[in-house]
Amino acid sequence: MSEELEWQTRRERINTKLSSLPSPWKIIKNNARLDYSTLHQVAVEEFPTDNGPADYALFVKKKLLGIIEAKKVGVGPQNVLEQAKRYER
Repeated sequence: MSEELEWQTRRERINTKLSSLPSPWKIIKNNARLDYSTLHQVAVEEFPTDNGPADYALFVKKKLLGIIEAKKVGVGPQNVLEQAKRYER
């Protein structure tokens, strides 16, 4: 069995879960013309941060509520703790 890659985790796990919720999330690609202050229940892919792009930024009622960073299934949370700390800042 081959190892699931990060892009597969995004497409097959995260996108599927976000779009299949009882109140589904809209998933959109980031672009320069996007006005974040208008977003509600939107996951913005490749959201820019001072430490590089985050895989998803979650917006609810015009506010950034969280970041989702996809990793290969075999990568444990301790291996990405420093990256999460950078996004927190």
